[in-house]
Amino acid sequence: MRIKTFKKFFNKKKILITGHTGFVGSNLSIVLSLFGANILGYSLKKNYKGYLSNHPNFKKLIKTISGDILKINNFKKKIIKFKPEIIIHLASQPIVREAYKDIKGTYLTNVLGTIELFELIKKTPSVRQVLIFTSDKVYRNITGNILSEESKLGGLDPYSSSKSSQDILANSYKESFFKFTKNVTIIRAGNIIGGGDFDFTRLIPDLFLSINKNKKFILRNPNAIRPWQHIFDLINALLIIICKSQKKIKSNSIVFNVGPNKSSNIKVITLVKILKKNLKILNFGYKKKIKFKETKILKLSNIKIKRSFNWRPRINVFEALNLTNLWYKEFYKNPNKIFEFTLSQIKKYFKLL
Repeated sequence: MRIKTFKKFFNKKKILITGHTGFVGSNLSIVLSLFGANILGYSLKKNYKGYLSNHPNFKKLIKTISGDILKINNFKKKIIKFKPEIIIHLASQPIVREAYKDIKGTYLTNVLGTIELFELIKKTPSVRQVLIFTSDKVYRNITGNILSEESKLGGLDPYSSSKSSQDILANSYKESFFKFTKNVTIIRAGNIIGGGDFDFTRLIPDLFLSINKNKKFILRNPNAIRPWQHIFDLINALLIIICKSQKKIKSNSIVFNVGPNKSSNIKVITLVKILKKNLKILNFGYKKKIKFKETKILKLSNIKIKRSFNWRPRINVFEALNLTNLWYKEFYKNPNKIFEFTLSQIKKYFKLL
């Protein structure tokens, strides 16, 4: 039933996606295009050629403006002419480790970049919906309890605090400028895994790169607990939220955690051992000391989105890892055919075959 709804709703819908060249953005752009959406992407080009956004088929499929989020207003005329009805904001500096190295750059991109986008939105009357993709790390997560949308904000490390600021900014613009004209939805998502991620500071891409190069994989935080979810479940949630939120303008911003069921909140070491059992070739060790702090326990409540939209994660952690394993296996074997393989995984999940 939802597939018919998606096809009807997104057909010819004009959507601007910032950060569309990244892991989430490229997968989301492909899914929306399959449902008939007219996508305009705004993003910096990814340097690593493996990203889906660097594949020739992606470039043919998705119209792109290449630029830094801080300079998006330089392209104001082009974007206003496109007349986007929906804006999905993914552009950010997304890495905890990198934020310690470049604190100023992280705040400029994540905070001032969000302000630049909202200033553009104020000048774009066609926009009816804005989705701001923040993080599960926006919370002042000290006790390790399950976090709901009502939990206190206040990320402690530079990255987390920049995303908390982004969250607060989005709410402020809604209250100050768009209270009766545009919906602003804030998405706080758990740890996302799946095909197409090549940020090698992250666990999954680093792990598969180590396997491909026949190198020992080093775990830096084996006992950290994370809410692992497959990217297709996240995208499905985003599509449902967009469809359901279009009907009327809410007077307040809307916030949703998007995370897996409790059984998928597992330790990093448990995740790696599951993969090792399937791969049988993974050799890993432990980093004795890390130079920066990371949250030890992250658990998201997904009760609100379940109750609001009857959304459910369809992929458990074992299936998510299997899909991810198949994707990277195919990528390192046939990189030129990875776009078609990605399409086949997407179509199977969304029952478009």
